[in-house]
Amino acid sequence: MNKIGIIGGGIIGTSIAYHLSKLEGVEVIIFEKNQIGSGTTAKSAGTLCLIDDSLPDEFFEQRVTCLKTYKKMDEETDGEVEFVKSGTLVVSPTEEELKRAKKHVELSRKHGFSAEFIDDPQRLLDYLPDLTPEGTSGGAWTAEDGYNNPTAASIIYARRARENDIKILTHSRVNKIVLKKGEVSGVETSKGNFDLDIVINAAGPWANEIGKMVGLDLPLFHTKAEVFILKLDRPLSYDFPILKFPTWYARPEGKSIFVCKSHMAMEHENPMEAGVWDPDELPLSGGTEEYFFDFLTERLSESLPLLLDAQLVNDWLGYRSVTRDKLPIVGESGVPGFLLAVGWSGNGVILAPDTGRILSNYILKGDSDPLLEKFELGRFK
Repeated sequence: MNKIGIIGGGIIGTSIAYHLSKLEGVEVIIFEKNQIGSGTTAKSAGTLCLIDDSLPDEFFEQRVTCLKTYKKMDEETDGEVEFVKSGTLVVSPTEEELKRAKKHVELSRKHGFSAEFIDDPQRLLDYLPDLTPEGTSGGAWTAEDGYNNPTAASIIYARRARENDIKILTHSRVNKIVLKKGEVSGVETSKGNFDLDIVINAAGPWANEIGKMVGLDLPLFHTKAEVFILKLDRPLSYDFPILKFPTWYARPEGKSIFVCKSHMAMEHENPMEAGVWDPDELPLSGGTEEYFFDFLTERLSESLPLLLDAQLVNDWLGYRSVTRDKLPIVGESGVPGFLLAVGWSGNGVILAPDTGRILSNYILKGDSDPLLEKFELGRFK
């Protein structure tokens, strides 16, 4: 019987636990220092978009799996995932970005989804009448995707795992990973000590801290996820979609608008935008920087001046744990018994369903997968 501990109860940790719970020959414990679905998961936009540039085209299958998984989960739980079918309007400022959008439209259609390529910028107004199309090359539209509540999805994953006898300890901080002869043998936590054969680091922005417990200096740093919630002074006569620009995006948030800078646009050499910070110091709300307000104001004045007069009703700051190539690290760490599921670079919600399945099959069946090869730690050596 394999005894496995998962550090982190966000969307990644709970997905892994759920998929492990469907296999035989395993005892699993989740150690979550706060509550299930808190941390970075709770501050995710939860957008489930087929046409997007946050992952290379080779990972389009993962986008499809993600969308189908959360929509099915929402149907099976009578709406608990809070999936909203909003559609996505992608705006392409340059010809190169327009080519990417066209390819994603073709991939979407290939997988059975409806999607429309837009090479006339004026036609963007069909889906967002208050948009300023001048200075763009066009874009794309897909009606079938939307956004969900990642915390709710994590809770459902956790509930299903618990129904399959997975143990979940919340408010349980891991203080030490115990090694014997260089191999993982257990953990010491605020709720007791546990003997384990395998420990999985799924700690999000706390992954660096957990890695150091076994002597690893992981190639991870943080970028800021700065979010504004804007409330319009008048109701719109149309449904606001997910709006995707290369450097920022927006989506509905109830009757308000959620706006965030794209993680793909973060300057990794800029200490204001990237570094290794203590995620325990994150405020629950507020914390956004003045530079982000200036950035956002400039973008809105160019493309969506409607929001310039909106009222700021909330803002918050989160940290994305990222790698230099903006792909996660999944699999072996070099320390026997210590596995990695870290560095999601803003794509944790998208990649969680497939990662949970693939990593579980690797642990208990020894099954390899092309994703594990692409996400291995060794690529940074």
